[in-house]
Amino acid sequence: MTTLELANLLGAKHIGQSKFFKGFSIDSRETKKGQVFVALKGKVHDGHDFAQEAVGRGAVAIICERPLKLSGDIPQLLVEDTHQALRRFASFCRERFKGKVIAVAGSAGKTTTKELIALLLSKVGNVQKTPRNLNSQVGVPISIANFEEGGDYWVVEMGASQKGDVKNLVELVKPNVRAITAIGEEHLETFGCLDDVVLGNGEIFHQIAEEDWGICPNYVSHCYQISRKLTFGGEDFNAEDVSLSLEGVRFRLKGCLISAPIPSLALVENILCAFRVLEALGLDWRELKECLRDFHPVEGRFRVLKKGELIIIDDTYNANPPSVRMALKSLSLFDGYRVAVLGDMLELGENSELYHREVGRMCIDLGLELCIFYGSYMKYAYEECLNAGIRCLFFEDPEQLTIFLMGLKKAVILFKGSRGMRMEKMVEGVLNG
Repeated sequence: MTTLELANLLGAKHIGQSKFFKGFSIDSRETKKGQVFVALKGKVHDGHDFAQEAVGRGAVAIICERPLKLSGDIPQLLVEDTHQALRRFASFCRERFKGKVIAVAGSAGKTTTKELIALLLSKVGNVQKTPRNLNSQVGVPISIANFEEGGDYWVVEMGASQKGDVKNLVELVKPNVRAITAIGEEHLETFGCLDDVVLGNGEIFHQIAEEDWGICPNYVSHCYQISRKLTFGGEDFNAEDVSLSLEGVRFRLKGCLISAPIPSLALVENILCAFRVLEALGLDWRELKECLRDFHPVEGRFRVLKKGELIIIDDTYNANPPSVRMALKSLSLFDGYRVAVLGDMLELGENSELYHREVGRMCIDLGLELCIFYGSYMKYAYEECLNAGIRCLFFEDPEQLTIFLMGLKKAVILFKGSRGMRMEKMVEGVLNG
C-alpha cells in the first residue's frame, strides 16, 4: 500500500510525495525500515516529539495531528486523532480477514494461554498472534495493523483495567471464539470490586453472534448467559492426577496423559482453556496434545532457572491475588527447601491490606520452609507469618534481600511480585552474583 492510499482510507490530508510502506510503529525506538510511525499522545509522552527519531530509524511516513518539521522528504498524514486513525486501519484489516479470530481475556494467564493456543493452531494452519503482551487499547490495534495478510487464525490478547476496556476491543476484533482464562482480584483501584472484574472481563461476550463460542472457567459460568458455551475446571473437563517436577507438569484429562515442560499449576488451567478453544474450532486436542512438549515459558512467567544447587522460579512478570495463590501452590508441590520471595501486589485499592494478609496466611498453611517479604504491603503478610511463628524475613532494601539469597546453597526459590516491584532485578542479581 502507498501512503496516499492509506491517507484516502483514513480520511487524512496527505502532505508530500506518496511512498510505499509496510507496517506501523508507535515506538520510535522500535521503528523498522519501511514503516509508518503513528504519533500517539500518551499521558506522559507525545509521539510527535519522537517523529524525527523514528525517521532516523527508517520510518517512511508519519501519521500526525499537526504538521511537523522533519528532515528529508517524509510524507505526513494529518488526522484529527492518531489513535482513532490506527484503530480505523485495524478495523479495515479485520474486515478483510476471512479466517477465525480467537480473543483471550482474564485476570491471569492471558499471555501464556494466547501462546498455547497459537502454538497448537500453528500445527494446522497459519497463525498471527498478539506480540508479547500488547493487549491494551493501543496494543491491540497496532498488533492487528501489523498482522500479515491472509492466514487462517488470529489469536488476540485483550487486557482490561476498568469496565469498558474489553468491550472497546471486542467491537474492533469481532472474535469468533472468546475465552476467559481466570477471574480474580485485579486492578481493583480502577475496577472497584470483584463483581466489576467479572463484568469487565465478561465484556468479551459483548455482541456475541449465535454461531460464536464463549469459553470460561466453570466457577464463573453462571455469570455469563451465552448460547454456545464451553467451560473448563468442572467435572466434565478437569485435570486429574496432577503432578509437578522440575521437568514440568503432568495430568490426566478424560483418560489422556498430558504433559508440558513448565512446573506450574496455572499452566494446567491455561492448557484446559486452550483445549476448549480447539474444540470450539472443531479440532481434536487429543491429536495436538503432544505439541505441548514444544512450549516454552514466556519471560517472567514461571521460568525455571538453575545456578548450582539453587532452583530459581522466575514468575516476576506481574502479580495479583489469583496468580500469587497459584504460584505458591505450585511451589508447595516441589521437593526440597522451598523459599517464597514475594513483593507487593499493586493496584488492589482499599482492601490491599486484606489481600496481603491472606497471602501470609496461605504461606503458613502451605508449610513453606522460608518466606521472604518485600514492600510496604507485603509487611502485612510478614506480620501474619511472624505471629504464627513460621520462619520469615522482611526486607526494605532489595539489594540486601538479594545478598541474603546469594548466601543460600540449596533451595527452590520462587520470585513473585507486581511489575512496579522490579523483582526481576533480584533474579538477575542471584543468577549473576
